[in-house]
Amino acid sequence: MKNKNAIFLSPQALSSLSQDASVLVAFSGGADSSALLYMLKEDSLAKGYKLFAAHFNHQIRGIEADNDADFCKKTCEALNIPFFLGTANVPSLAKARGNSIESEAREQRYTFFEKVMRENNIPILVTAHHAEDQIESIMLHILRGSGISGLCGISPCRTLADNLFLVRPILNAKKEDILFYCEEHNIKFVTDSTNSDTEYARNFIRAQITPKMRELQPNLCSVFERLSNSANEATDFIDASAKAFLNDECKDGLSVSKLNELHPALLSKVIILAFKKHSNGLFLESSHIKSIIELCKKAEPHSSISLPNTTSAKIENECLVFTPDKEKFNDEAFFIPFQSGKVQLSNGVIINIEKNPNQKPTNTDIFLDIKCDIINDSTHFRSKKEGDMIFSGKMNKKAKKLINEKKIPINQRKKLPILVCDNEILWIPGVAVCDRIKKEKICSADNFFRITVNFEN
Repeated sequence: MKNKNAIFLSPQALSSLSQDASVLVAFSGGADSSALLYMLKEDSLAKGYKLFAAHFNHQIRGIEADNDADFCKKTCEALNIPFFLGTANVPSLAKARGNSIESEAREQRYTFFEKVMRENNIPILVTAHHAEDQIESIMLHILRGSGISGLCGISPCRTLADNLFLVRPILNAKKEDILFYCEEHNIKFVTDSTNSDTEYARNFIRAQITPKMRELQPNLCSVFERLSNSANEATDFIDASAKAFLNDECKDGLSVSKLNELHPALLSKVIILAFKKHSNGLFLESSHIKSIIELCKKAEPHSSISLPNTTSAKIENECLVFTPDKEKFNDEAFFIPFQSGKVQLSNGVIINIEKNPNQKPTNTDIFLDIKCDIINDSTHFRSKKEGDMIFSGKMNKKAKKLINEKKIPINQRKKLPILVCDNEILWIPGVAVCDRIKKEKICSADNFFRITVNFEN
């Protein structure tokens, strides 16, 4: 695999830009991005476009991360590639903003990349996603219950912002081909120690599931590539049909009778696009879509349901309309330190913490038993925040989605006291428990706290 063209596609062709469009490569220093950097260097020399590289240090892995940043800088200096280094204390930012470390890292990283692109007039960002990444992404989407859009996987090209594009030139390359390319060209790279941690869902799929699937289907990359292509074709057709339907409809709402005549797949997409336009880009969860479809089927005048972003879906004049929700629930944020005893929040929620209780909880109690040694000075309850994630079922899951799936009443969602320790969500009452807590099973000799949560009617 000495010829890069066997596994490499032109960034300019993928983004439909001119051959002289400048390129910024997201360079982590790993095997994939190192191979891509060398391929792009060769390609830029042949075509005459400017090549830049950027590395972002998330300050998660301490000295190891600093060493990786230094490796990337020296590699670019040796190749005479202009290099940009960004850094941020992601764990601290995530804690302050109430985000998961993964989501905060991604947000900080891409904010930095976009800044570099705008300041240096670079329209194309390239990342080193490859065929195995595609398999893992699709598998994660399947495990999270995604629809057909999840089967589309990673796109070869997508828009980052106005006139800025993200492309993946080696998306169809196998990992073995990338490693072979590095070996043949004597390309050095670094290895992220967290890649072997199977507590992360993607790593678990890579280490445990994909090898088993290959025993049944050795040509796994090609199979998932065909699956992704088929899903993309179907999605493109549904999207185009939904947009055409919306363009023909009146501005005052969507005809309920016409909506009820649509195929379910098309109906769902029409509802998603209509709500997205109304709410400035927000997406609906599957539970909301089902509720809207049921609302349309019944078609009762003046009937309505509450949706995210303080919005309601209503039936008015035989049309489905999205309007601001008149009923606003208590959005007051709260922070409660962890301590034994009973406390009642201003929103009516009662939290009771007992150490080593003798009585058993009732069947109606929302409770959690947790070992005392898991609790520390940072442990507290707080209100739900946008972007909250909990590591449950061997993967990070959106709290918002889990709450919807559990059908928590709308008026209780803002009241949920989220149990947090060291910026990790341990428990969402009535919704989910962190895997780390599940593993720490309580024995008869252990000291433990019982946390009980009750909501006032």
